[in-house]
Amino acid sequence: MLKHSLIVLAAIAAVMQPSIAAAELKIGWYDARKILESLPAVQKEFKKLAAEFEPKQKELEDKRTTLRKLQEDITKNAGTIYSEEENRNKQLEYQSKLRELQLLTEDTKRLAQVRENEVVRKIQASVDQEVMKLAEEEKYDLILRSGVLYAGPKVNLTQKVLQRMSSK
Repeated sequence: MLKHSLIVLAAIAAVMQPSIAAAELKIGWYDARKILESLPAVQKEFKKLAAEFEPKQKELEDKRTTLRKLQEDITKNAGTIYSEEENRNKQLEYQSKLRELQLLTEDTKRLAQVRENEVVRKIQASVDQEVMKLAEEEKYDLILRSGVLYAGPKVNLTQKVLQRMSSK
């Protein structure tokens, strides 16, 4: 964020100087989030991720079902079939399995988040490369990414970048 602010400040300072102001600056910006949300490649990668984590999700659901059945068994048989010691053992088993499920759920979420971040970084890098090509081809002096308070439609490159990325 600070880097972007410094770039914007430098651009404004450059415009303010009379010698540079005579030469017209070509400035553009693009909405990185909109591009990432709109690209078919991103949707395809997230579907792959969902498929990758499907077995783990199935395992988690099976463990939840087992845990619910154990809880129902404990509740139903607490004062009747089970002795006090058996009931205590079942409660300990339930607590142990609950903690195991919680840890597995947290690990799975963490791993899924890491994988999602990897996918986004990879695609963002290819978007950045495409923007660099666009900047060189169309001779831009400055291109900003997201985080812009206001930019008129003449400097918005989002659709242009989306079209270039979608055609690949």
